[in-house]
Amino acid sequence: MLHDIVKPSLTLFIICVVVSFSLAFTHGITKDRIEQREAEDALNARRAVLSQAEEFVKIDDINEFIAEDKSLEAVKEAYIGLKDGSFAGYTVKVKGKGYGGDIVITVGIGENGEVTGVNIGSHSETPGLGAKASGKPFLSQFEGLKSDKPLKVVKGEKKATEEIEAITGATITSKAVTSAIQTAIDMANAISVREAMK
Repeated sequence: MLHDIVKPSLTLFIICVVVSFSLAFTHGITKDRIEQREAEDALNARRAVLSQAEEFVKIDDINEFIAEDKSLEAVKEAYIGLKDGSFAGYTVKVKGKGYGGDIVITVGIGENGEVTGVNIGSHSETPGLGAKASGKPFLSQFEGLKSDKPLKVVKGEKKATEEIEAITGATITSKAVTSAIQTAIDMANAISVREAMK
């Protein structure tokens, strides 16, 4: 009777060990490739939103900005864009909270403070509704945008520079993307102020 219990338990244990080692081995092989792919995707996103820049220098101390202003907590990365060694603008990677979960957004801010581009990365928004946030009709509202007033989402036709027309049936996603872009603008402004004080 003891034999009937030990044998299946031992078999199950061996299977678990083999599966665990297999998963660890696969993870070890693919980890570097996945990280390399993510780095390439992030670089391509920066190039897409700030095409005038030839190189990007990472700002390593974004936590100092967040410590001073908690509204910047959604910022995950920020870079200074350079062209021929001269300042060309900023790129800011922000994680917003959409209807379906996190939305990763990279925003380009030009040297004059205007939005030069927006790239929506990974998201879980509803196909046909919130997913439209990554489309040109919605994102084109931000390109070239420069406003002294905070951005706000409106239903229907926009009447002011700072207004962004919501995607029909996806107001939560529209607000999440707009808020993330506002955070990126605020971060770029904070960096500019610090750079001007140097």
